[in-house]
Amino acid sequence: MSKVSNTLTMLRLLESGKKYSVKELAEKLEVSPRMIKSYKEELEKCGIYIDTILGRYGGYVYHRKHNYNISFDYLDVDAIESVIYKLDLKEQQKLNITLEKIRSIVIYSADEKRNIKIDKEDLQKKYNIISRAIQEQNILTFKFHNKERRFQPFSFTYYKDFIYITGYSIDENDIKTLNLSGIDDLKM
Repeated sequence: MSKVSNTLTMLRLLESGKKYSVKELAEKLEVSPRMIKSYKEELEKCGIYIDTILGRYGGYVYHRKHNYNISFDYLDVDAIESVIYKLDLKEQQKLNITLEKIRSIVIYSADEKRNIKIDKEDLQKKYNIISRAIQEQNILTFKFHNKERRFQPFSFTYYKDFIYITGYSIDENDIKTLNLSGIDDLKM
């Protein structure tokens, strides 16, 4: 199994509330005790803290079920995108769906944290232009995060008072979901 898979398997084992020695975990996962310690460190980097019981009868225990504070950010999305482009087309298609879900999580959580101020008139104009582009299957040009984009919109998504567009980014050769309020210089 991969490192990520083993790390998650170890976490699932520990979620039972049972104490496991490093040796027991290593045997169950068929890895060295050193790798178990590495998995614990990886979980801690994600904010999941495993309790360590010291001594002869010590081990690891996890008492907080499903209390993960795991999140993604734009750097995570960029890293996944760079890996996807190195895969063959069939593998890219499988992973693009997952990446789009992660991208949506990042966009929604980032917008909530930033308290974006919305100009409703500007938003209405953008909405009308994009709506027409969707109906006529036209390509749009605009700036998003100061990056010039050529974009063919497919649909709107609504989440917590924000409007997003999903479509095909021609320059990046990828499906993207973008916050409408972050779009500037919109032209059809």
